[in-house]
Parts: sequence; structure tokens; C-alpha cells
Amino acid sequence: MNRKIVHFKVGNGNCSVIQAEDFVMIIDLNHNDESDSSYEMLQSFFRELNGKKIIDVLCITHGDEDHCLDFSIFKEKIDSGDLIIGTIWHQDFDRRLNSELKNLPKDYLSLQEEIDRRKAVISPVFGDIQIPLKAMDTEKEAFNGINKPDNLNIKVLSPFKEDNEDGDYTHNDLSLICKLELNEMTTLYTGDAPSKYWQDKIIPDLLNQAYYKEWAQSNILIAGHHGSYDFFGEDRESVRDSDEEPDNYEALNSILPSELIISAVNKFPTNGDSSGDQPPHYAAWKWYHKWFRDNREVDDEENHPVQFKYTVDGNISIEYIDNKWCWDLNYEISKDNKTNILEAANKIKQELTAGTLLIGSSLKSQPNKGFYGWND
Repeated sequence: MNRKIVHFKVGNGNCSVIQAEDFVMIIDLNHNDESDSSYEMLQSFFRELNGKKIIDVLCITHGDEDHCLDFSIFKEKIDSGDLIIGTIWHQDFDRRLNSELKNLPKDYLSLQEEIDRRKAVISPVFGDIQIPLKAMDTEKEAFNGINKPDNLNIKVLSPFKEDNEDGDYTHNDLSLICKLELNEMTTLYTGDAPSKYWQDKIIPDLLNQAYYKEWAQSNILIAGHHGSYDFFGEDRESVRDSDEEPDNYEALNSILPSELIISAVNKFPTNGDSSGDQPPHYAAWKWYHKWFRDNREVDDEENHPVQFKYTVDGNISIEYIDNKWCWDLNYEISKDNKTNILEAANKIKQELTAGTLLIGSSLKSQPNKGFYGWND
């Protein structure tokens, strides 16, 4: 099958799928108005094997409901044996330690329950793996215990190992920020991390170091926090009103994006701060637009240049066809949009025969053991 990346129309939230041969990755969970749940919206992208649905990697950038919506349904499917999630990537920030449980979303609590279960497994295999990714990690750490497709690589920018729920940063501050590269297409997923953490840690402790200088450079930037002003600075009024570049404007000079994807309920307002409290904000548009004018030949009069791609206009698909990436800015989700199940099943059968596929002993009576996993 052709390789594909889909960014879904989910309002002020995030949800993306990366598909490759015998491989499915989901980054954050949310759903659109046409689906009753994230599970329903995404299930046509799952792989299938022996009657079980399979997600190879689930990446949750941070524990807000608009990034882990409906995980409780995924958890039910895991517990019933109908769904296998090979590995869960997460930020390793436990909101339960500094919040009242009654104030935390049930989907977040369900996610932490599943992460806790996996942490308790002594020798995890595919279906029981959880990996708290940290700054400076690469595919070596991220794909430990599972096969990854050729030409799929990752570089992790945040959070740093010493920062967790015991420090001064919030779970938004410590969003899992990663750059994924698939067939030379690079996408930077920024979660809801604000200017403060970029300025405190990501830029001085990573991007200003010679070895990591180019780690943020990406073809596509997913606009931070759904197009919020807080990507650029802590104070909304100063970001909006000042003629001087805000604190975190320099991050764009490290990212050097060619395209900006805004996953939000509206397009940027372009004539003043008319967006209210919720993003996207005019204050953010002002500085994204300036950077693209200065660096990507965008005309002053183009308020919404072609480089600004909005999920409010529809699901955005980028598919690798005939050795090039092709964009569809109003991608329709097909109910039959599945990985070639027969090919996947035959490949796994061959690996079983060759002895390169490790089978865990998971049954419903043994909830702490896995189903299927590959040897390194």
C-alpha cells in the first residue's frame, strides 16, 4: 500500500494517522462530528490479524481530553482481547499526583490505567509495551520491541528527563514534541507546549547544541496548541500588540517549515483579536504570517496563504504516490480504508514460520502478558 499521513478535522484538538506497509501509528485521539467516538472514526485504518484489530503505535502527546478522547473505549477493546496496541508512547506525566481525580477526564484516567498495567509487565512484548519518550530519543528508543517501516524515523525534542509532575511545569508545558520523518517528509508535532518550555529547555538545552541544531527542521509544522498565541509568548497582549518579535519567534527559525497545519475549529482571525479565549488567535496568525512572508514568499495580502492548511476545511491527507507526496485537503474517510489484511497476514505467517515473530502468551485470564511482538 502507499504510505499515507492523515490529519483529521476534529475542531480544537489533534488526531493523526500514519500508515505504511503492515504498520499503523496514531498520534493523539479525537473525533469529528460525523463519528460517535475516536474509535469509530479511526477503526477503518486499523490492521487486522486473526480477528483482532491492531494499532502498532499509539502516541499521546499529553493528557488533555482533546488529545486522548475516547481512550476508555480503546481500553475496553484491549481488555476484551479485540484490540492490540503494540506500544504506547507518552510524556510520562501523571496528572493524578497533583489533581483531584474527580476533575480529571475519564479517558485520561483510563489511559493512565493502561500505562500502569504495561509498566508492571516484567518482560513486555508487542501489546504490552509503553515507552516514555524524552528529549534526544530517536527511533532506537521509540521502536524498541516492534518493527518499524523503512524510512520512518523519529527525533524527540521534549520533555527532558528531569522534568515531570514533581516540578514547576504543567502537563501542557511538557507535551511530547517529536519530529517524524517518512520517506523524507518531516512533520513536527508540537502538542500544546508553550513558549516558556521552548525558551527554558528546548532551544537552549537542545537546539542551541551543535549536534541537535537541525532536529526541529521540518517540512510541516503542526501549529502549537491549535494556533494559540502561547506558542510565541506568555502574555497574550504583548504577543498581539508589540512590533518586536516575541520571545519564541526564534523557534520558527529552527523549524523552517514549508507548510503550517492548523488543527482548530476555525481559521485564524486576521483583523484583530476577535477569537475570544479559545484558539486559534490573531496574535499567533500575526507572527506565523510574518515569518511566512519573510521566508516563504507569501504576499502581504494573502491572509490565508496556500501554506496555511486548516483542518476546519476537511481532513488533510498526504499520500506517497509514484515517489512523491500528494496532498488532499478534503480527504474522505472510506469505510473500506484498511491495510491489505491478506498481505499482512501472509507476512506474519511467514515470520512465524521463520521464527522471527515472538508470540506472547496473552489470554484474558493473563492480562499482564502480551499478544504479538517482534524480536529485535
